[in-house]
Amino acid sequence: MPWTYRHSSKEFSAFLEDVKEETSLQSDNSAYTAVEGVLLVFRRRLTAQEGLAFASVLPSVLRAIFVKDWDIS
Repeated sequence: MPWTYRHSSKEFSAFLEDVKEETSLQSDNSAYTAVEGVLLVFRRRLTAQEGLAFASVLPSVLRAIFVKDWDIS
């Protein structure tokens, strides 16, 4: 089992802590929303092929957020 799947919650929690520290945000909810916004704006600027290539190098939870509800049509 890949490390990023086995430890996805711990990995994502650590990522959110880094986001909160770097952005001076106070809650996991606000950090999540900021990350989601950045990923969705970035995704809109990519082709589907570019987006999937990018997603393939993300940790599992970030990958899921990046591709969630993506309509490539």
